[in-house]
Amino acid sequence: MSYLQGDDRSQAWMLPQSLEDYLSEDNPVRFIDAFVDELDFRQAKLPVEAAATGRPGYAPGDLLKLYLYGYLNRVRSSRELERLTHRNLEVIWLLKRLQPDHKTISEFRKAHSEAFKSVLRQFNLMCRELKLFGAELVAIDGSIFKAVNSKARNFTRTKLESLLRGVNTGIERYLKELELNDAAQQADAAAVGAAKAARIKDLPGRVEKLKETRERYTEMMKTLEETPGVQISLTDPEARLMKKSTSKDSQVGYNIQSAVDAAHHLIVEVEATAQANDAGQFNTMAQRAKEQLGVERLTVVADGGYYVLKDIKAAGEQGIEAHVPAQRDTMEKAGLHARRQFRYDEAHDEYECPGKARLTRHADSHQRGQVQQAYYNTAACAACTLRSQCTTGKYRKINHGEGYPQVQESIRERMERQPEIYAQRKKLVEHPFGTIKFWWGQAAFLTRGLEAVNAEVSLSALGYNMRRVLNIVGTGELIKHLGKRAATAA
Repeated sequence: MSYLQGDDRSQAWMLPQSLEDYLSEDNPVRFIDAFVDELDFRQAKLPVEAAATGRPGYAPGDLLKLYLYGYLNRVRSSRELERLTHRNLEVIWLLKRLQPDHKTISEFRKAHSEAFKSVLRQFNLMCRELKLFGAELVAIDGSIFKAVNSKARNFTRTKLESLLRGVNTGIERYLKELELNDAAQQADAAAVGAAKAARIKDLPGRVEKLKETRERYTEMMKTLEETPGVQISLTDPEARLMKKSTSKDSQVGYNIQSAVDAAHHLIVEVEATAQANDAGQFNTMAQRAKEQLGVERLTVVADGGYYVLKDIKAAGEQGIEAHVPAQRDTMEKAGLHARRQFRYDEAHDEYECPGKARLTRHADSHQRGQVQQAYYNTAACAACTLRSQCTTGKYRKINHGEGYPQVQESIRERMERQPEIYAQRKKLVEHPFGTIKFWWGQAAFLTRGLEAVNAEVSLSALGYNMRRVLNIVGTGELIKHLGKRAATAA
């Protein structure tokens, strides 16, 4: 028995002359073509008409189709996308044999970075029409994606202080070595070997290089002192050093915020930020998700990193029901009575401690523009037998923002009453991140700057959503829906 044999390469073939014959009717590339043709380019801030002068360029729709095909098939590099236009039959069909070079492809993403978020929202609008969003429960989380900038080219105040100490030590060592060798040469020039003489000759140059380095670090330090809390990243100035939540390791990158609907794990909203943690992001992401889903009320679940009462209170006032666990306070971590063990009495504006004493309100303070209310009872604490279990000081003080005890209590009761909602959080929001970062290999960005990174994030989210919807609904049904929508609009 012989093996299967291929055809003779010199044999003339009668291949189909139409590109249509090479693509099946249910090929996803047909949906990409139909979807882009139906897009509102004005809403996406893409050019509608070609420029009246100059050399003819490629239509924005064709380059957008190429990017959508690439991200749907895990191809992000502009050079690789260029190669696909020469050898991939699906891309040749999609672009009608157009072959833009990699620079044109890359410049399109750079010049129209804002357009991709609008395209994602227009795709999600179609998902709403197809009833693919449950629009009842949304999970929010953040994940660190690596920037183009390396850790070696990122500088914080602490790092620069350490580097400056090292440089100064090196300069002092070299200068001292020069003095000692000058004295040795004067005493006995013949005793200095050739190798040592060459090293001595090179020392002044090394000192000058270290002084140049010190000057550069000093300039950076001045910049950091003028703007507290800022970092300097040389490759991507907007990237920041961030600590991963699952380990002690850190990397220079961006914090990607994502809101995921519970029905089919589709990404409702996504945003790249340069903020290292999730604090203060809840209300922004929840409101955007609510707007995109077109509902009056929405249940949103997130982890303890989002527990900022001011932020959650603002979301609640806009119809957002938050399910966010309170972070363990410092007293609880120290093995003392937790703050939640102090019951707030709204009628009397007091706290009742575990020893049944009353902590009354004293002078208010202002922190970061917010009124902070302080409650304590020095006399009760002095005579209390439970004081050692409550505080390491003379008395226990409770601080909270104005109007927040009620919010805190309502969240706690909600979490206890509906624990099944929080239990869904991880499987909802981690699914898209896991797919994009690990299965699709897109854990690091190719572009620089927050605006360009947001374009990449939107494309990744669009590719993820499009792949899931194609699997759920099918290419044929999606194209039919686009046809019905166009007929209705006409």
